[in-house]
Amino acid sequence: MPEEFKQKRINHIFHYTGQFEWLKKILKNGFAPSYCEERINNSMYYIPMVSFCNIPIKDVDNYMHYGKYGIGMSMEWAIKHELSPVIYIHENSPIKNLYDTSFNLTMEQFIKKSLFDSYNKHKKISNKEYPLTEEQILSLYSISQKTVQFLKNWKTDYNGNVIITYQEREWRFIPKLRKVEELEIIKEDDEEFKDYKNKRIKKPHLPDYILKIDKITDIRYITIKNENQRPEIIKILEKKFGETNLKKSIISGKLVILTEHQLHNDF
Repeated sequence: MPEEFKQKRINHIFHYTGQFEWLKKILKNGFAPSYCEERINNSMYYIPMVSFCNIPIKDVDNYMHYGKYGIGMSMEWAIKHELSPVIYIHENSPIKNLYDTSFNLTMEQFIKKSLFDSYNKHKKISNKEYPLTEEQILSLYSISQKTVQFLKNWKTDYNGNVIITYQEREWRFIPKLRKVEELEIIKEDDEEFKDYKNKRIKKPHLPDYILKIDKITDIRYITIKNENQRPEIIKILEKKFGETNLKKSIISGKLVILTEHQLHNDF
């Protein structure tokens, strides 16, 4: 009989936020995606997302530079809502230049198709078609764009310190944008990027693509700064999910509300 394979599983993902008001807003309404600045290889991008870390509870306070407040959601919730882990890359990764490569290949295919179609039209050849349709070319480009949205450098500079981001085990929610003016990726040489970076235009949130918290059992952990904030969190949860459901979650240990002091000293 084969030996049982044992593996420690972290069945939650953590999202950090910087203010108590933002934490309350998330609990009431859900997670609103926004354009986040991301360095991929040596290029900068804005990508619409909500990011989470798949880290053990004992390490949660190590990442509070992202925000003093946090919500730990169940892994079942994450998979149900199509969150996925990022792909970590380094300077020698074969897909490090995927954005530029896919863009160049797409343009090349469009040019080839245009020349092919023009030649056939000029020669009055009607029984030959280019191997790819415009829709197929755009589809290939779209797939590569979606992959780029999940790329992340394995280490980065944060306030002068080198951080190994690979240890964060990041998961992302990338909204499926429906409006023409909503860009899947904004590159650093785009005018929109410069406007956001220089704060000429405020980076938009995307309230039409809220990542909802469906039920109380979706929430595993909530981290707050001090005990004075606990009653307000309890009140929000009672109003949204009902007093009975909240009590069941807390008594069963499925939902734990922790202060910054408890995180730092008890784990």
